[in-house]
Amino acid sequence: MKYIFILYFLAINLCLADEKPIHSYPNGATKAVIFSYDDGVIQDRKLVELFNQYHVVGTFNLNSGLFGKKLPWMEAFTGKQGEYINLDEIKSLYKGHEIASHSYSHPGFAGLNEAELKFQLSRDQQILAPIKGSPLKSFAYPLGSYDNAAMQLVKQAGLTNARTTNDTLDFELPKNHMEWNPTVHHEKAMPLVKQYIALKSEKLTVMMIWGHAWEFDKNTKNNNWDYAEKLIRTVSNKDDIWYVSAAEFIQFLESIKQ
Repeated sequence: MKYIFILYFLAINLCLADEKPIHSYPNGATKAVIFSYDDGVIQDRKLVELFNQYHVVGTFNLNSGLFGKKLPWMEAFTGKQGEYINLDEIKSLYKGHEIASHSYSHPGFAGLNEAELKFQLSRDQQILAPIKGSPLKSFAYPLGSYDNAAMQLVKQAGLTNARTTNDTLDFELPKNHMEWNPTVHHEKAMPLVKQYIALKSEKLTVMMIWGHAWEFDKNTKNNNWDYAEKLIRTVSNKDDIWYVSAAEFIQFLESIKQ
C-alpha cells in the first residue's frame, strides 16, 4: 500500500510539472505582440513589407474618406508632401493584416455631436467592411481624442475594441476594451521590447506598439526606416510570443471568459 501511495504521489507531481498555465494563447505562449498603425498613408506600403518579412501582424486603422488625398502638412515633418493610399489597393496591400476603422475623415471624437459620431463610424464601416470581407472589429480614436459618449457609440457600432494614444509602459491586459491604452509608441519601444523578450511569466501579458508609418520618413532618431526594421526584427520570430491583430486578441480574451 505504501508503494502504491508513493507511485501515485510521483505521478501527480509529474503531471503538475508538465502542466501549462491555466490560460495560454493559441500557440501555447503567455506573451502577445500587436502592432497598431493609423491613417492609411502610402508609407504603409513599406511598413507592410517589413511586417511580412518578419512575420508579424499589423492592425491598420484607416480613414476611408481620405483615400487618395494629399497631406501638405506632412512636408514640415518629412520634407515631402504626404498622401493617403488609394481605395483600390487596400485589399491587396493589407492582405494578412487587420483592416480597422479610424473614422471616415479623422475628426477628434471628444465633444463631437452624436449625429456626427454615428456618421463617422458608420460611413467608415460601410466602405471598409466589403473590402475586408467581414465586419470591422477594431478602432483607433482619431487624434487620440475621445470621451464617454464616444466610447459608448463605438461599442454600439459593433466594434469590439478601441485604441487610445495613452501609453501604459506596461504589459497588462486591457481593462476596458473601448479604452485600450497601448503599451508604447514605436519611438520609445526598443527598451520595452527587450524587457518583454526577457520576461518570464505564467500570467497572460500583451505588448501593443502603435504609431504612424509616415513618422519613419522623419529620418530622426528612432523615427527612421532602419530603426523600424530593427524594432520589428528584434521582437519577431520568438516561440513564446503570439503575433496577433487587435481584433483576434480581444476575441480570444472574450472566449476565455466564457
